[in-house]
Amino acid sequence: MPPHVRSLLATTLAVSLVACTSGDPDLRVGQARAGEPVSGASQIVVAIDNAGTGDDELVAVDTDVAVAVELHETTIDDGRARMEQRDAVELPAGETTEFRPGGLHLMMVAPDETVTQGGTFEMTLSFDRSDPTTVSVEVVDVVDLAESTEPDTEGDETDG
Repeated sequence: MPPHVRSLLATTLAVSLVACTSGDPDLRVGQARAGEPVSGASQIVVAIDNAGTGDDELVAVDTDVAVAVELHETTIDDGRARMEQRDAVELPAGETTEFRPGGLHLMMVAPDETVTQGGTFEMTLSFDRSDPTTVSVEVVDVVDLAESTEPDTEGDETDG
């Protein structure tokens, strides 16, 4: 085998090994809250703690009470806020990822008439490596979304 082919194969193998995630994620999902819908949309805030030794990713969010739930991130460019849709959100091992206004957040698109302040609905979070988990979401006044989103280590959780 020519040296350049051997080198290419060795590099490909090394990159493949580095890309493989070692360890297992151990996800804990905190209390989830949604703001009462405004103009056909609602933000959902939640914290996901990955207490495990392996990374994971949030890849989808589903609910029966809206057309869709999208993963979004608000960024500031030249003093202007811009919201971008994301395909997935990394959940690094040993870290808590917070979804809240002004940063990473979940955007509920066209929630139905049952999403009203004081009510609740179910939401299923799907991950790259961990099993999906369904949580209850409390609907609150929009101004209450900025309150703590700390993970509830004794509440809903999913094992990686």
